[in-house]
Amino acid sequence: MAKPKTLTLIDGTAQIFRAYFAIRGLTGPNGQPTNALYGFTTMLRKMLKDGNPTEVAVAFDLPGPTFRHERFPQYKANRPPAPEDLIVQIPRVGEICEALGVQLLQLEGYEADDIIATLARQGTAEGRRVVIVSSDKDLMQLVNDDVTMFDPGKDRRLDPAGVTNAFGVPPDQVLEVLALMGDSVDNIPGVPGVGEKTALEMIRTHGSLESVIERADRFSGLMAGRDAVLTDIDALSGTEPLQPETVAALLEHREGFARVVETFVNDEPEGELRERVEALAAAVAAVDGIALKNQEGLPAKGAAKLVKGLKAKLKGLERGTGKRSWISVAEHADQARLSKELATLCYEVPIPMELEELAVRPPDRALAHRLFKSFGFRRLTEEFAGDAPETPDVPGVAGESAPVSEAPGGRYAMISTAKELADVVKAARAAGRFAIDTETDGLDPMQARLVGISMSWEAGSGCYIPLGHDYEGCPTQLELGDVVSSLGPLLMDATVGKLGQNLKYDAHILRRHGLPVVGWALDTMVAAFLLDSSKPSYGMDRLALEFLGHETIKYESLTGKGAKKKTLNQVEVAQVTGYAGEDADVTWQLAQTLQPLLEERGLWELYEKLDGPLLPLLERMEAQGIRLDADVLAAMSVTMESSLTRLRGEIHELAGGEFNLDSPKQMREILFDRLGLKAGRKTAKGGVASTDAQTLEGLFDQHPIAGKILEYREQSKLKNTYVDALPRLLHPETGRIHTSYHPTGAATGRLSSSDPNLQNIPARTEAGREIRAAFVADPGHTFLASDYSQIELRVLAHLCEDPELIRAFNAGEDIHRYTASRVFDVPDDQVTSQMRGKAKAVNFGILYGMSETRLAREQGMKRDEARAFIAAYFERFDRIRGYIDGVREQALKDAAVKTMFGRIRFFPQLHQKVHRGIQEQALRAAVNTTIQGTAADLMKQAMLDVDRALRKDGTDARMLLQVHDELLLEVADGDLDRVAAIVRDAMEGVASLQVPLVVDQKRGPNWRDLS
Repeated sequence: MAKPKTLTLIDGTAQIFRAYFAIRGLTGPNGQPTNALYGFTTMLRKMLKDGNPTEVAVAFDLPGPTFRHERFPQYKANRPPAPEDLIVQIPRVGEICEALGVQLLQLEGYEADDIIATLARQGTAEGRRVVIVSSDKDLMQLVNDDVTMFDPGKDRRLDPAGVTNAFGVPPDQVLEVLALMGDSVDNIPGVPGVGEKTALEMIRTHGSLESVIERADRFSGLMAGRDAVLTDIDALSGTEPLQPETVAALLEHREGFARVVETFVNDEPEGELRERVEALAAAVAAVDGIALKNQEGLPAKGAAKLVKGLKAKLKGLERGTGKRSWISVAEHADQARLSKELATLCYEVPIPMELEELAVRPPDRALAHRLFKSFGFRRLTEEFAGDAPETPDVPGVAGESAPVSEAPGGRYAMISTAKELADVVKAARAAGRFAIDTETDGLDPMQARLVGISMSWEAGSGCYIPLGHDYEGCPTQLELGDVVSSLGPLLMDATVGKLGQNLKYDAHILRRHGLPVVGWALDTMVAAFLLDSSKPSYGMDRLALEFLGHETIKYESLTGKGAKKKTLNQVEVAQVTGYAGEDADVTWQLAQTLQPLLEERGLWELYEKLDGPLLPLLERMEAQGIRLDADVLAAMSVTMESSLTRLRGEIHELAGGEFNLDSPKQMREILFDRLGLKAGRKTAKGGVASTDAQTLEGLFDQHPIAGKILEYREQSKLKNTYVDALPRLLHPETGRIHTSYHPTGAATGRLSSSDPNLQNIPARTEAGREIRAAFVADPGHTFLASDYSQIELRVLAHLCEDPELIRAFNAGEDIHRYTASRVFDVPDDQVTSQMRGKAKAVNFGILYGMSETRLAREQGMKRDEARAFIAAYFERFDRIRGYIDGVREQALKDAAVKTMFGRIRFFPQLHQKVHRGIQEQALRAAVNTTIQGTAADLMKQAMLDVDRALRKDGTDARMLLQVHDELLLEVADGDLDRVAAIVRDAMEGVASLQVPLVVDQKRGPNWRDLS
């Protein structure tokens, strides 16, 4: 049986936008931007290679109105214009498609989605399998057993089950959800007040838009009937005995309400609301007797109590029903239907060709060569040059007998003699700089054993020096001592630049094996991060594909997976030579690509003066480590286990039985079913009641079990993460803890740490302080902690130039008391602790886009009070409001912001088709980045300045930890005063701002007892 044909339909418009934001700064020889073209080309070639389709169409939008604009003139009215440097690239996409042998389709009056929908239906009707290349949720409605979606950005393929998992409903209900939630990017209105979460819940329960509208009408009628009865109940409770006309009105509305209830209950699925309505109907019916007795002038015993209870039931009917959303659906039903019409894809686009005409053609090599050469795509230019280019000599060993491994990316020599190694060293020195990479038998830089070293200084070639392979039949390898003697001087030569991918890791490995590295020229991982900090990762495989269009040899292809997985020292040298040589080669090529990009983007100075020099310092800090008193934690573990046992017992007693405290499912059953507590937020996936910390905090007033559970979780987390885990992380040789710092760990530029994460140990809780007490200084030494005081607020004052803030900081005022005094309009000496607390919350909260809801929750305020406080704050400090608005406007315009040091953070979602909530989140992050990112840059500069000052002084003081705004040093007791002054001067003098940078210093024998 013949294999079915595969029709691949590419959403070209979406993919060119994705490529534009995914790759930054690429330009061709003529200076024209080519980043989007490069990303699009890489995606298209990958789809042709991996998918092996028989037919391909790339669908593109055309400028101008479509049939949807005729139906709704405001369609896409609020979409911002595409960036200019993207617009100039779009016309060249057609040339790329022609060169690679695929068809581009554009039709006036229709969108790319409609072209795809028409071709998908036609393809399946003719027995083809269809693959849609897009991440657009609008296209999920097309997925079925014969149509799948592939998202190249996430490398994710979606079948019907995948759509359900990713979006929350199956493909045949996607359109129903879109009709309710609308689309802010396309200006499809949807239903006001109904977001994605609510829309999903409505459709999951009721199945379709029309069913939701029907239910909304019933619900609206129910509420109207309830309101009429409630009005008459108010009258009933106000007169005794009732007047005949009041009783008549009540009975009339009671009967009307009964009819509404009957209609509602008959069609309402079983659940809490249906049960509540039925119970309420019975309670309303109970007023008949009272009404009749009052009408006859007879006493109605218990009338007042019954009426009061009934009023509460009537008013409480809407609790937890999502009343506003359902009423909004009823009021905007026609708008929802219009939205569905706008989101519905057209399946009848007049495609001007048959499917067979979409067959993939052989690439036009001459056209591809000219095109890619004009774009400056070097590797692609070579690939389409006609005859394959001559194979380059392996650098440094040309003409020698060194075995050579062929790999898709080049030729790599295995170095096994002293003469070959000497030639390599000579050639690398002559090159002036080279890429270096290590192969090891593990990932821990402080314990992994060196298996081999690879080097490259010319694209397409490199070499591998095996040192630690130990399988049976392994070829002869150079002795480590010989390599240290020959290669060591080169690695110590600062005039020869070293290039690496995560060079800090390789430097650890090499230093531990007698090969310290000096002259760190470029780390490609950090360079790529500087170019765009919004990427999910910066691994070599990803960077090679993105910047070089090259798919690297995968580690698992050498070592295997699962139970049969080997470490690299057990893999044949010949295999590892190709893999390791390619690593160094790719690193070399990435460096040649990324450094010019840094220079073009004005980021090279930031790398050369800040992020680059910081790497050797971080490597020394990690290698130094910090001493840990494991006995302190052992005693703490016993105490905490006893406390956890007590808490478990108390929680089980409050719950009325035992259950697994670590099971969210059982936790929900206890809290919301057995104890009947009011559920708060729901989880994003699954739509079930959440049991997270925020939810538990909201239950404090309902039941004491909530506080106990939260206390249990906090103690359990600290015990598992630190108290029990830290002793296991002690290095067997140094007896110290060696954390790892990640310069690419936070998009703002802040450093993060792991294995262990020492930045997240709480400083304000008793348990956190006890853990810190286990970190102790060496004998004869003392810890010196130097902490920037309110650095982010000082940065804000400098950036926004608010005269009041600047005056307060320069006068050394308590900034929170000062703020409270101005906002509450009271003298400083009349500011209460509560006032200061609210001012402090807003001072720090504005950096993160604090809302009135959050301020109210954290400060125990009413929302109106919180709203008024924030308004008064911005009225008094209007320059802050102006600065925030200015950053938001800039972010919307450029989809990017900069720190004071020039560090760029991109927000591609601001120019993409995303939910308005995601855009708002990005705008808050943009404001925060300019402030927190600048503070992070100041801290990095301070670390370098402190390190230089200490080296100049000659002290043996050691920088151990960097925790956000704090540096922790270990200092000899006799040097403490002198070193403290050196550190303070360096940190406070790191930059000249309009306000002073102030450093608070404390000393002590351990990390807790600092004073």
